[in-house]
Amino acid sequence: MRIKVLGCYGGQQVGFRLTSFLVNDSILLDAGSPAEILTLEEQHRIRHICVSHTHLDHIKDIAFLADNRCVKRSSGHVENRNITIHSLAENNQILMRHFFNGHIWPDFTVIPNADDSILILDDIEPERTFEIDGVRITAIPVNHPVPCTGFLLDQDGKQVIYTADMANTDRVWEFANAQPNLQAIIMDCSFTNANQYLADISGHMTPASMMKDLKKFEQLGKVPVYLYHMKPESLQRMIEEVEALNVPRLRMITQTDELHF
Repeated sequence: MRIKVLGCYGGQQVGFRLTSFLVNDSILLDAGSPAEILTLEEQHRIRHICVSHTHLDHIKDIAFLADNRCVKRSSGHVENRNITIHSLAENNQILMRHFFNGHIWPDFTVIPNADDSILILDDIEPERTFEIDGVRITAIPVNHPVPCTGFLLDQDGKQVIYTADMANTDRVWEFANAQPNLQAIIMDCSFTNANQYLADISGHMTPASMMKDLKKFEQLGKVPVYLYHMKPESLQRMIEEVEALNVPRLRMITQTDELHF
């Protein structure tokens, strides 16, 4: 399993891209920034997007991926005709009602036609495993103000957990502790400790609240934990607070990271 970081920040500024992780070239975990960083050929290899929730920083570039795919198809490319979005039924309904509604963006679930559309919506169920491109994926419900799931990825007997955006959530750690060969956790840590109130009302983590959850993880210090969704404007302070925790194998992920398992 190979996971390339396309964007890992909880805010967009020059040089800081929004959340998106590319798995094995064909699967996206969220889509905040792939159209910004991937070439058209790299975009064309994407066949699946696992959407954790419908906040804009996680779905923005679905619009531009669909538009680029449509142009690619119209120029004669026949492979990888569709992109399937895998998300909770509630999320897919929100995408249809508020995003691909013809007002905010064209409805690519019926373009160029309903029988062979650019986008296909797949309703997934919490904790029911599905398989795409050789990767078994299980959605884990997490604590966030809107319907949201993290994802457990399993390929060739190796597991990775992406928590997505979350506040304290016991179920993630029950899953993590049950995995026989867990390789890594990619975990929300958005705000500094001074902004705990903002983290609480928005369903995110600070280093302090993150540590409360990490204490439930039986392999803490043994399995790498990569932090994402940091706010760019407070990044230096976040670095200091995370380093002060002095937890082995805990660090903030960067946009140059590519993880191999």
